[in-house]
Amino acid sequence: MNGDETGYIPTFLDARERFFIWEVDQVVMFAMAFGIGIGLGSGLIGLLSGTVMAWSYGRIKAGKHPRFAIHILYWWLPGRMIINPKVLPPSSVRYFLG
Repeated sequence: MNGDETGYIPTFLDARERFFIWEVDQVVMFAMAFGIGIGLGSGLIGLLSGTVMAWSYGRIKAGKHPRFAIHILYWWLPGRMIINPKVLPPSSVRYFLG
């Protein structure tokens, strides 16, 4: 092997994908807000609101499970709308008898 091989070695093997400083779910939130701002004809407002939304979401999910967004979607959206787990009951069932 040559001594000139360089590359990035992640600190953790299960590290999530990043796009510059944000994780993928934060980039999606930013892109949606920015796209809506562009569609409404105000790119600067979309840029600022997307940045604030992504930063706020990053602060909310700091220290939580890596798939925090999936948990939120499961509990707050109507049952089986986006997530269709085969082994979990619908999220609307809160109490189990028997």
